[in-house]
Amino acid sequence: MSQPWKKWIPGVLNTEQIEDLCKEGLITGVASPDNAIGESAIDLTLSDECYEMTQGSVKPLSSRYKWFITEKNLAVRLEPAGGSFELAPRKTYLFKLRERLERELSDGRVHGMATAKSSVGRVDVLARLIVDGMNRYEYFDPDGRGTGDMYLEITPMTFSVKVKEGISLSQLRLFYGKPEECELKDSRELCSTVLHGSDIRDGSLSVDLTDKHIGGLPVAAFCAGGEERPDPVPLWKQNEPEKPRPEKYWRFVRPSGEEKRITIEKTRFYILRSKERISLPQGIAVYCRASDETIGEMRIHYAGFAHPWFGWDRPDGEPGTPLMFEVRGHDVNVSLADGEKMAGLSFYRMSQDCSKPKHVAYNLQNLQLSNFFGEWSDKLRLLEDGKVEPLQER
Repeated sequence: MSQPWKKWIPGVLNTEQIEDLCKEGLITGVASPDNAIGESAIDLTLSDECYEMTQGSVKPLSSRYKWFITEKNLAVRLEPAGGSFELAPRKTYLFKLRERLERELSDGRVHGMATAKSSVGRVDVLARLIVDGMNRYEYFDPDGRGTGDMYLEITPMTFSVKVKEGISLSQLRLFYGKPEECELKDSRELCSTVLHGSDIRDGSLSVDLTDKHIGGLPVAAFCAGGEERPDPVPLWKQNEPEKPRPEKYWRFVRPSGEEKRITIEKTRFYILRSKERISLPQGIAVYCRASDETIGEMRIHYAGFAHPWFGWDRPDGEPGTPLMFEVRGHDVNVSLADGEKMAGLSFYRMSQDCSKPKHVAYNLQNLQLSNFFGEWSDKLRLLEDGKVEPLQER
């Protein structure tokens, strides 16, 4: 076995470096590397081995995870119905992943951080990676002593969803060296290059609650809550006519007053956007985390990764692309004002620069739902409580 890392410098691995690990048999079970490996992460795919966690979530263990949950009767095996699994809100499920990290990978001092894919977080689905032998979610290091098997813990929060074997809900970012050693500190100058639209230069992101227009109506945020019991949302790519209509799942939210405030209602889920616009060159990757995971009585979570070339050299000439915030209210309502800080960016150098991809996901987004939903109707009318419906032409 060759050791490709001998030619690498510490940093986030790019497409070619991850492909090298797969070719050397250090990451196995990757069915289609051309589709699975992105600019700075690899997609992880579900197998057909699914469990319902009967007593709720079970945190990662240093011992063998699957043996523990089955031996202790903490999970029950499920079988697909019609080729897919329907997952109910506020129940936790566990899927074994197809991919596997082989033991020899630790020789290269390769580390990993994972996060749910952006399209998944925007459906209010929690998806957290468990690597056998690790004692924390979304992470692995070369000192673990597990099997290398990987699992994904999935908890839908608002909607029922459907999943099936072979789809990807999570992505794994690989580092040569410890992630903290690959992070770029004191990045004020870098912020002046990659952040646009505000004077903040400490890597913070603030919320934009100004109106944009969709279907002829002004809107600053989306709130989950259309029809009372909408159909389950399939979490895989579909042609546009087959996608769920967003009007059945989401409400429009507008700000009020001079400060442009909205109310984050308790237990509800919101999609908002950053005031800052990001453009990443070929040598920089980003992780976005809440500046404080619980700010007041609301939880902010973000899908996490932005890859090189995101928002860079856009075809429309605009300087950068905003990121989306996924916000959930807790036990009391919270008043949120335009421009409040919501999250912070961590910048990582790439071990090798990325080639420019043909397509960058969400590169032209503004205020945008998950791509699992269809497009909004061209003409909408506003109903009570922010609900909308297509305007029927006479």
